[in-house]
Parts: sequence; structure tokens; C-alpha cells
Amino acid sequence: MKRPRGGLTWIGRPHVQRMLRTLADPGTPVTHETLNGMSPWRSVAYLRDLLMLHGVLPPADRNLTLFGRWLDETLAGISQHEHRQVVGRFASWHVQRRLRGFADRGPVTSRQTQQARGEISQAIAFLAWLDVRQRALADCRQADVDAWYAGGYAARKLTHAFLRWAMANKLLPRLAVPHQDTANPAPISQKQRLDLLRRLLAGEEPELLTRVAAIVMLLYAQPLTRILSLTLDDVIQEDGQAAIRLGDPPAPVPEPFASLLLRHMGQRLNLATATNADARWLFPGRRGGQPMTPDALERRLKLAGIPARGGRSAALRQLVLQAPAPVIATMLGYSHGGTAQVAAEVGSPWSRYAPGDHARPRSREGSS
Repeated sequence: MKRPRGGLTWIGRPHVQRMLRTLADPGTPVTHETLNGMSPWRSVAYLRDLLMLHGVLPPADRNLTLFGRWLDETLAGISQHEHRQVVGRFASWHVQRRLRGFADRGPVTSRQTQQARGEISQAIAFLAWLDVRQRALADCRQADVDAWYAGGYAARKLTHAFLRWAMANKLLPRLAVPHQDTANPAPISQKQRLDLLRRLLAGEEPELLTRVAAIVMLLYAQPLTRILSLTLDDVIQEDGQAAIRLGDPPAPVPEPFASLLLRHMGQRLNLATATNADARWLFPGRRGGQPMTPDALERRLKLAGIPARGGRSAALRQLVLQAPAPVIATMLGYSHGGTAQVAAEVGSPWSRYAPGDHARPRSREGSS
């Protein structure tokens, strides 16, 4: 541990000492369930990460665990028994089931649990709003649904999931759920993208970590979750050339970005504590064995004036104009269907390209 003072300061906090004394008691099993009963949650999450990192606890999805704790506390705070039962069923059968599906494919992201919290919070708010109107869920009418969304569609859009689940389970009459277009931000222009790349490559602002992550996004059209899953092993150096493994084959890294990337690898942040001293992540986080969170990186990009979604979308649209969509999909780790759709939208000259062997057959003598 390069900076033991920070660790000693953390251990010296009264609530941390209480947690450690509890775990040191021979009569207390050191399990995830034991930690679930402790507080405050941030310190518990930090301690849990450390125990998993060193093999004391079996692996568990951090965001899924935090969501489960939040859900228990939220359900306990619902005063009406009927509302608590309905929301509990919705959470178990729909929301948590979806999150477990995400966990089967990889770590659950904070954005995914944020949406799950929003869906449950909106379900609770909708039931309370109906109660004020002296209506039970089964007695809800189209006029009620329309009035609910009229109070603020954007904020209440997450009620969609609960209403559709309630209708599918015959807890609510079949009603129309209002829809308004809330599409993602439009891509930035190619000129804006190139101007951002020039600023990031030539200047010294923002700090190196943010610049490197932003360049990966703007050059290779990578989402933040994919950028943060990269490790040192994904950066390949052979014969004086650098490449980054986003798909197969690895994508070449041109200068001057190659020099910036290698410089970043030599001075990564968050390696001075016990949590990530030996981390292989390209962007280590503060949590034990974990990379930086997408929310933290998105905040950095926003402060630097770099639109994450608009920038990534612009990069992908430009790339499929420069090369066939199947080639871009394979090299950058995208699905072929999604990349082909973007190519069709932008009118790519490669839109009719078919993947496979494109070697021309030899002409035969006498053939016409």
C-alpha cells in the first residue's frame, strides 16, 4: 500500500471499527448477508469490495447487491400494505428479473440500476397519486393515466414498465400508455468531432485520463461501458506499433494518440490504495478490483465539454462511411445488425457490401 495513512484514517473511523469488530466476532459469519445488515452503505460497499478482492467473500455483483439493499429499505417505507405488495411483486417479477439477466451477461451498470430505481419509485408515486384520487389500481381509467402523464411526461416516462406489467398481470384494465418521442441527442457534426479530437490531441486540458477516454470514444465509437472494461492487456505493442483490442482484429492506434495512450498507462490514477494496487484496468476505479464507473467518466466528459452519446454516434456514422459495416462491426466489437442499420441511415456507399471472401475468381480461357 503506497499511502498507508489513508488506510489507517479509514480504519480509525468509529463506524468502520464497529463493522470490523462485528466481523471479528467468532459468532458472526462473514457473509454477504451479514454485511447487508450493516451501515452506512458506502462504507459497507467499500468493505465488501475489499473482502471479495482478497477472496474472503465469494464474488457478487456490486450494483445488484446495492440495488437489493435499496429495494428492501424502499419497500419497508411503503405504509399501505396493498401498495407494498403490488410494488414488491413488480420489483421481483419484472425489475429484478431483468437485472439478473444483465448480471448473467456481465456486471450490472449503475445506469441500469438507476433506471430500475426510477421504475419502482414511479410505481410507488403512481399508486399514491391514484389513492389521492380515491381510485384503486383495478379501477384506474384512461382519463387517470392521461392526467398522470400530463403532469410531466419526461419525469413520469418510467411509469411505462409498471403499467404494462400491471396490465399483463390483470391488475389494471387494458389502457393506452401515452408515448412521446424522447430520442437520444443528435450526433455532433463531423467538423465538431474533428475539432474535439484536435483539441484533445494537441492540448494539455482536460487531464490525461479524460483525454484518453474521450479519444477512444471519438476515434473508435466506443460506449463508456466498453471503454471502462479495457485492461492493460488490451493495448498491444509490436514492432513499434500500437493497437487496441476492441474486436478482432485489434484496431491500430495512430500517433499522436499512441503516445498519449502509453503515457496514460504509465500514470493511471487510483493505484495508491489497498483496493486497486495491482489493478490491470486501463481506467482503475476506487472500488476494490473494479474499474471507474460510467457515471464518473461521463461527469468528467461533461465538465470537459465533450458530449458522450452525440460524440460516439458521430464517430460510428463516419466510420461506416469510410469502410464496410461488417468490417467496422468486427473490428470495433459492434453487432453486425446495428452497424448495418447505421450504414443504411447515413447512406454508406458500402451498404451493399457482403462479408466473406472477396477474392476475384480467375478467368478461364475461352469464357465470355
